[in-house]
Amino acid sequence: MTTLSLRNSVNRVLRLAPVLLACLAAVFISAPTPALARDEVPFNGTVSGFVETQEPVDECTVHTHVVNFGNANHLGAFTGTAEFFPNFCEDPPNITYTGTFDWFAANGDEISGTFEGYLTDPDMDGVYDNHETAEVTGGTGRFADATGSFTLGGQIDFTTTPPSFVLPWQGVINFHRHGR
Repeated sequence: MTTLSLRNSVNRVLRLAPVLLACLAAVFISAPTPALARDEVPFNGTVSGFVETQEPVDECTVHTHVVNFGNANHLGAFTGTAEFFPNFCEDPPNITYTGTFDWFAANGDEISGTFEGYLTDPDMDGVYDNHETAEVTGGTGRFADATGSFTLGGQIDFTTTPPSFVLPWQGVINFHRHGR
Protein backbone atom coordinates (compact mmCIF):
# COMPACT_ATOMS: atom_id res chain seq x y z
CA MET A 1 0.00 0.00 0.00
CA THR A 2 1.38 3.37 -0.98
CA THR A 3 1.52 6.37 1.28
CA LEU A 4 -1.11 8.10 -0.84
CA SER A 5 -3.60 5.23 -0.62
CA LEU A 6 -2.97 4.90 3.14
CA ARG A 7 -3.66 8.62 3.56
CA ASN A 8 -6.89 8.28 1.52
CA SER A 9 -8.04 5.35 3.69
CA VAL A 10 -7.33 7.27 6.89
CA ASN A 11 -9.19 10.32 5.56
CA ARG A 12 -12.21 8.16 4.66
CA VAL A 13 -12.29 6.68 8.18
CA LEU A 14 -11.92 10.13 9.74
CA ARG A 15 -14.83 11.46 7.64
CA LEU A 16 -17.01 8.53 8.79
CA ALA A 17 -16.05 8.83 12.49
CA PRO A 18 -18.65 11.53 13.36
CA VAL A 19 -21.39 9.50 11.66
CA LEU A 20 -20.35 6.33 13.50
CA LEU A 21 -20.20 8.17 16.83
CA ALA A 22 -23.65 9.66 16.25
CA CYS A 23 -25.07 6.20 15.49
CA LEU A 24 -23.45 4.74 18.60
CA ALA A 25 -24.82 7.58 20.76
CA ALA A 26 -28.31 7.08 19.32
CA VAL A 27 -28.21 3.41 20.31
CA PHE A 28 -27.33 4.21 23.92
CA ILE A 29 -29.77 7.12 24.23
CA SER A 30 -32.70 5.09 22.91
CA ALA A 31 -31.97 1.98 25.00
CA PRO A 32 -34.31 1.55 27.99
CA THR A 33 -32.63 2.26 31.30
CA PRO A 34 -32.82 -0.48 33.93
CA ALA A 35 -32.37 2.07 36.74
CA LEU A 36 -36.09 2.87 36.73
CA ALA A 37 -37.04 -0.73 37.45
CA ARG A 38 -34.59 -0.84 40.35
CA ASP A 39 -36.42 2.05 42.02
CA GLU A 40 -39.39 -0.25 42.80
CA VAL A 41 -38.59 -2.03 46.03
CA PRO A 42 -40.52 -4.10 48.60
CA PHE A 43 -42.52 -2.03 51.08
CA ASN A 44 -43.54 -4.11 54.08
CA GLY A 45 -44.59 -3.22 57.60
CA THR A 46 -47.29 -3.10 60.24
CA VAL A 47 -49.58 -0.24 61.19
CA SER A 48 -51.41 -0.27 64.52
CA GLY A 49 -53.66 2.24 66.15
CA PHE A 50 -56.99 3.20 67.60
CA VAL A 51 -60.12 5.18 66.83
CA GLU A 52 -59.84 8.70 68.28
CA THR A 53 -63.13 10.26 67.12
CA GLN A 54 -66.23 9.28 65.15
CA GLU A 55 -68.85 11.53 63.56
CA PRO A 56 -71.84 10.38 61.47
CA VAL A 57 -71.81 11.59 57.86
CA ASP A 58 -75.20 10.10 56.94
CA GLU A 59 -77.35 7.12 57.93
CA CYS A 60 -74.72 4.67 56.58
CA THR A 61 -71.30 6.32 56.85
CA VAL A 62 -69.23 7.46 59.81
CA HIS A 63 -66.18 9.74 59.54
CA THR A 64 -63.61 8.08 61.81
CA HIS A 65 -60.34 9.78 62.78
CA VAL A 66 -57.68 7.17 63.54
CA VAL A 67 -54.32 7.53 65.31
CA ASN A 68 -51.60 5.39 63.66
CA PHE A 69 -48.18 4.14 64.70
CA GLY A 70 -46.04 1.39 63.26
CA ASN A 71 -42.84 0.28 61.64
CA ALA A 72 -41.90 -0.42 58.02
CA ASN A 73 -38.86 -0.85 55.84
CA HIS A 74 -37.97 2.41 54.01
CA LEU A 75 -40.01 4.30 56.65
CA GLY A 76 -38.77 3.04 60.02
CA ALA A 77 -40.80 3.77 63.13
CA PHE A 78 -43.66 6.10 62.21
CA THR A 79 -46.68 7.90 63.60
CA GLY A 80 -49.60 9.50 61.83
CA THR A 81 -53.30 9.62 61.24
CA ALA A 82 -55.92 8.22 58.91
CA GLU A 83 -59.36 9.43 57.93
CA PHE A 84 -61.52 6.32 57.68
CA PHE A 85 -65.05 6.27 56.21
CA PRO A 86 -66.80 2.95 56.99
CA ASN A 87 -70.11 2.29 55.23
CA PHE A 88 -72.43 0.00 57.19
CA CYS A 89 -75.18 -0.20 54.52
CA GLU A 90 -73.34 -1.14 51.31
CA ASP A 91 -72.60 -4.86 51.94
CA PRO A 92 -74.03 -6.08 55.27
CA PRO A 93 -72.91 -7.84 57.38
CA ASN A 94 -69.53 -6.72 55.97
CA ILE A 95 -68.36 -3.15 56.42
CA THR A 96 -66.86 -1.47 53.34
CA TYR A 97 -64.61 1.57 53.70
CA THR A 98 -62.39 4.15 52.02
CA GLY A 99 -59.94 6.64 53.43
CA THR A 100 -56.64 8.48 53.42
CA PHE A 101 -53.46 8.20 55.47
CA ASP A 102 -50.58 10.50 56.41
CA TRP A 103 -47.63 8.89 58.16
CA PHE A 104 -44.46 10.57 59.43
CA ALA A 105 -41.00 9.00 59.75
CA ALA A 106 -38.75 9.91 62.68
CA ASN A 107 -36.91 12.50 60.53
CA GLY A 108 -40.19 14.21 59.52
CA ASP A 109 -40.51 12.77 56.00
CA GLU A 110 -44.18 12.19 55.21
CA ILE A 111 -45.79 9.44 53.14
CA SER A 112 -49.45 9.73 52.16
CA GLY A 113 -52.04 7.86 50.19
CA THR A 114 -55.49 6.37 49.90
CA PHE A 115 -57.01 3.05 50.87
CA GLU A 116 -60.16 0.98 50.44
CA GLY A 117 -61.35 -2.35 51.69
CA TYR A 118 -63.88 -4.29 53.67
CA LEU A 119 -64.19 -5.92 57.08
CA THR A 120 -65.72 -9.31 57.83
CA ASP A 121 -66.66 -10.77 61.21
CA PRO A 122 -66.66 -14.54 60.58
CA ASP A 123 -67.17 -15.44 64.26
CA MET A 124 -69.66 -12.61 64.93
CA ASP A 125 -67.60 -11.66 67.99
CA GLY A 126 -66.81 -8.01 67.18
CA VAL A 127 -63.29 -8.78 65.93
CA TYR A 128 -63.24 -8.12 62.18
CA ASP A 129 -60.80 -9.47 59.59
CA ASN A 130 -59.37 -6.70 57.42
CA HIS A 131 -59.12 -6.95 53.59
CA GLU A 132 -57.52 -3.75 52.30
CA THR A 133 -55.48 -2.24 49.48
CA ALA A 134 -53.62 1.05 49.74
CA GLU A 135 -52.00 3.34 47.19
CA VAL A 136 -49.01 5.56 47.95
CA THR A 137 -49.62 8.93 46.28
CA GLY A 138 -46.64 10.96 47.49
CA GLY A 139 -45.30 12.79 50.49
CA THR A 140 -42.30 14.90 51.43
CA GLY A 141 -38.56 14.32 51.66
CA ARG A 142 -37.63 10.94 50.24
CA PHE A 143 -41.33 10.24 49.57
CA ALA A 144 -41.96 13.43 47.54
CA ASP A 145 -42.50 11.58 44.24
CA ALA A 146 -43.20 8.14 45.65
CA THR A 147 -45.88 5.84 44.30
CA GLY A 148 -46.72 2.28 45.15
CA SER A 149 -49.29 -0.08 46.55
CA PHE A 150 -49.64 -2.52 49.40
CA THR A 151 -52.15 -5.04 50.73
CA LEU A 152 -53.10 -5.03 54.40
CA GLY A 153 -54.54 -7.87 56.45
CA GLY A 154 -54.87 -8.12 60.21
CA GLN A 155 -57.83 -7.42 62.46
CA ILE A 156 -59.84 -4.55 63.87
CA ASP A 157 -61.21 -5.14 67.36
CA PHE A 158 -64.47 -3.30 68.01
CA THR A 159 -64.80 -4.89 71.49
CA THR A 160 -62.06 -2.65 72.94
CA THR A 161 -62.57 0.94 74.04
CA PRO A 162 -61.53 2.63 71.87
CA PRO A 163 -61.60 0.19 68.93
CA SER A 164 -58.04 -0.82 68.00
CA PHE A 165 -56.24 -2.63 65.19
CA VAL A 166 -53.01 -4.29 64.06
CA LEU A 167 -52.61 -4.48 60.26
CA PRO A 168 -49.50 -6.05 58.68
CA TRP A 169 -48.88 -5.25 55.01
CA GLN A 170 -46.82 -6.24 51.98
CA GLY A 171 -46.32 -4.30 48.78
CA VAL A 172 -43.96 -2.18 46.71
CA ILE A 173 -42.91 1.44 46.60
CA ASN A 174 -41.22 3.37 43.79
CA PHE A 175 -39.15 6.41 44.73
CA HIS A 176 -38.77 7.61 41.08
CA ARG A 177 -35.13 8.56 41.55
CA HIS A 178 -34.01 9.53 38.06
CA GLY A 179 -30.45 10.16 37.02
CA ARG A 180 -28.73 7.89 39.53
